[in-house]
Amino acid sequence: MELSIERKTPRKEIKARISTFQEALMQLEVDLAIVVQNADLFYFSGTIQGGYLLIPMEGEPVFAATGDAHRIEQESGIDKIVPITGIKEIPGLCKEILRLEPRTVGLEFDVLPVSLYHRVCALLHGCSAVDVSNSIRKIRMLKSSYEINKIRESAMIYGEALSHLPEILRPGITEVDLESELVRLARRRSHFGAHRVRGFNQESYYGHVLAGPRGAVPSMLKSPTGGLGSTPAFGYGSGHWAIEENSPILIDMCFGIDGYLADQTRTAVIGKLPASLNSAYEKLLTLKKEIEGLLRPGAICEEVYFQALDKAESLGLAKNFMGAGERKARFVGHGIGLEMDEWPVIGKGFRTALAPGMVLAVEPKLIFHGIGAIGLEDNYVITEEGCENLTPLDECIIEI
Repeated sequence: MELSIERKTPRKEIKARISTFQEALMQLEVDLAIVVQNADLFYFSGTIQGGYLLIPMEGEPVFAATGDAHRIEQESGIDKIVPITGIKEIPGLCKEILRLEPRTVGLEFDVLPVSLYHRVCALLHGCSAVDVSNSIRKIRMLKSSYEINKIRESAMIYGEALSHLPEILRPGITEVDLESELVRLARRRSHFGAHRVRGFNQESYYGHVLAGPRGAVPSMLKSPTGGLGSTPAFGYGSGHWAIEENSPILIDMCFGIDGYLADQTRTAVIGKLPASLNSAYEKLLTLKKEIEGLLRPGAICEEVYFQALDKAESLGLAKNFMGAGERKARFVGHGIGLEMDEWPVIGKGFRTALAPGMVLAVEPKLIFHGIGAIGLEDNYVITEEGCENLTPLDECIIEI
């Protein structure tokens, strides 16, 4: 069975990405990079089928395939695909196919298992290992028009799912039931089902539905919200509790097309929220507009974050902004693409300047202990003039 051509990453995309990466390898004086992590592998090859992508500083890359080579040929934008039985064949492949005996090898230090690192170093005896993960993440920060359109398509799934809330959301439905219905709708609209996160132990799935006081419960996630979850074995997210009337419902979901994610949040309620929450939400909308105005080429991520904090303070939101009490998320936005936690980060310590092509999920949220969470989240692409909202849904609280 041949893979439909429109579902593949275009070859020109793959070639451009590899060319940019090879320029980085030249600057780092790295003879050969070995890419293995799924998101990076897909970015540079167009497939996540088993294998090692060997990218030399100069010349054509080679996909050393441990999986089904025929399927890799169908899916990948790499011309040279060589079946191997295991990693032990890589030194010979370098010598015979790439005509290369590398002195330095680039590896993804931030995600590579230590055992695999040691094995590669042992196989390429006398070769120095260099971390290329930062270079990869910086390259992936800048999205092509193809990638931006995929994120835009992904955003439509969330909007269409939310349009069915009047049919789904009713007194007595549980957080898990509501989330499951939204996921069902998304999967029928070609959401590919994964939700990749790069951070160590930052496990995730589709997102979460958090209702009432449970929306204010913190968790192990590096996020303003957490939730109780349904078991300590996966201690965050939606649980099996009935959603109550006149209580905030935070619907934070991440759906995607062909690997690319859109991360969005809206607030809903069965009935009416208390006047105090409605007032806080209106102020949050003002804050969101202020942040949008700061998203422009040249703006420093950390400075945007501190300006957002200052505005939250002036609006009287600081106590509850991005977390309750001392437990607060130290960011207000993050990169989005093949992974949910990409660079850049609109947060403390991230001094990168915004540039056209970066895509950010901006998520101003308020957490009220014992009451719940309210907020919203949209995805923006930085343009030459400022930013464009890729997820332009109605921002009002959804009242059912």
